[in-house]
Amino acid sequence: MGQFFGNFLESPAQIQVLGCVAVVWLGFTALGAAAGGRDRLAETDHLAGWALVSLLFTLAGVFLKTPFTLLAIVAALAAGLAGWIAWRRDRALLAPGWGRVLVLGLPLLVLASAMQGSQWDEFTDWLVIPRYLLETDAFPSKENPFSKASFAGYPYSWHLVNYLASRLAGRLLESTGGVSNLVLLFGFALLVVRLMFIGAGRQPAGERIGWSLAALGVLAATLLNPTFAQKIVLTAYADTSSAVVAGSGAVLAWFMLEALAERAYDRARNLALTLGLVLALLVNLKQATLVLMVLIVIAASIIAVRDRSISLMRFARLAPLVVGPTVVIYLAWRYHLATGLGARELSVLPVKEWLIDLIPQILARMGLVLSKKGYYLALAVILVVIGVRGFFRSATPFDRFAALLAMVVLGYNAFLLFAYVTTFGKSDALRAASYWRYNMHLGAMIVAFAAYGGAIVWQRFLAGRRRAQRWVWLPVALVIVAPFVFAPKLRFDREPMTRHFRTVGAGVAELVHRGDKVFNTDPTGSGESGAALSYELGERAGYAGQVTAFSGGKLKAFKQALSRPATTVVVVQSWRDDFAPLLGMTPPAGQSAMLRRTPNGWRVVKTWPQPANQ
Repeated sequence: MGQFFGNFLESPAQIQVLGCVAVVWLGFTALGAAAGGRDRLAETDHLAGWALVSLLFTLAGVFLKTPFTLLAIVAALAAGLAGWIAWRRDRALLAPGWGRVLVLGLPLLVLASAMQGSQWDEFTDWLVIPRYLLETDAFPSKENPFSKASFAGYPYSWHLVNYLASRLAGRLLESTGGVSNLVLLFGFALLVVRLMFIGAGRQPAGERIGWSLAALGVLAATLLNPTFAQKIVLTAYADTSSAVVAGSGAVLAWFMLEALAERAYDRARNLALTLGLVLALLVNLKQATLVLMVLIVIAASIIAVRDRSISLMRFARLAPLVVGPTVVIYLAWRYHLATGLGARELSVLPVKEWLIDLIPQILARMGLVLSKKGYYLALAVILVVIGVRGFFRSATPFDRFAALLAMVVLGYNAFLLFAYVTTFGKSDALRAASYWRYNMHLGAMIVAFAAYGGAIVWQRFLAGRRRAQRWVWLPVALVIVAPFVFAPKLRFDREPMTRHFRTVGAGVAELVHRGDKVFNTDPTGSGESGAALSYELGERAGYAGQVTAFSGGKLKAFKQALSRPATTVVVVQSWRDDFAPLLGMTPPAGQSAMLRRTPNGWRVVKTWPQPANQ
């Protein structure tokens, strides 16, 4: 029983995690509420505020080289002032329903706050970069290289969330990403509830969001979400944030179009301003999200041209608000990459290296990947079919909504095919590398479509039936019970070998000297041990590479590593008998070991017992 509740409560430090993350997102919300005005989409306030902070850090950090700590203080003061302005104007700061959603989601939030980094990409990028930001107080540059980060040239909005929460705590909070992903999903749940109101023919303004409806929104964003994957959501990965921001941007674009169709021009302007901030945030999350931003703008433009109820002149006047913030933040970061850093991003290959002849095989692989995600594929197909019908019919708001989302879904998958052909290289293209991860960026749009369409179906066929009313308690029960039922699965970071690798890495980091070069030996492992070791070492010692199960010529690679005088430390995670003559010894069986080079050969400095049955 104690081990089970340990999934939720591991350390009093979780209170600090939840408190710091809450302060950051409340500050974002205050900024967004003040900037958006009275007639805004309050469910996106936290995204708009996050965008404003990202603009501040990007512009001041790139052009003025302002220390991040000073920028954090400026952002905090601005958030406090914005909160006071929004409260005086609206007598509220949070959108209706936030309280109930957070209460329902509290078990998940507590569980996420107990987690620590465990995934390969976290050890090589998503946790490494926030740590560098804390240590150097600046973006990477030629003078400030982030030497152990895989993609230092990627945009930084997501990293800033971790940085700000960790700056408040005075230490790196590894669980910030997972907790923040849940906050984003809960915020999107409220947007889903608004779409349900609209689909049911009710006006969201002034409607009370009860426990059942709040729970249904949370379920839609989590358990019923076809792209909810615990090893993505409960980590520092940026895919969940990309999905939520892209989905919110698409919904905002549709709301703006509907305001124009209704000739509510002041509301359309406010929505365009928020949309512009959200799209700027979107392009500053990941490299590929620029495509999502472009697709949303193109889809909205096509609908504006297609639908006679929308004034093209009015739509054109809003264009600077919609695309202006994106242009500013994108060009600022490109300038930094070109002059201050040197881009470390994926880039398009020369035309002669494009894999045009392999397109049929790549398409087949993409189809195979999606065929294994039947729930997602079914909803996506329904969306596209209804969206194509809605495009040509364009008779109702739902037609326009489905058409906009369908264009984005189709356009993004077409872009992914283009990327496999022109960018990824033959091996990754033929296996459609990360194709499912990229499709997760569309997950929130799929959820939004299902919520709106499902509400229409409910209103037409089920709303008046007493039997249906008897089940309104079910969403609340599911939201409360689910975290406890799935807790062992959700706490994937407690996997024994993952924790062992981190323990070994932390232990080695305490024993190394400045100038050491550490080589990792794991000829039967995947390489996860090396990623964890490099992360734990930080800048305290150099990382000289590793031998894994996927290494070619393992004995030769190990011999070359030992032949380099700079290699002063070897960490043994697994073993091969033919390695023994090179070291002049055999490390203890069933243990990980740290070996140090001495004038008389290699000696064991420390060992760590490996988990049983591994």
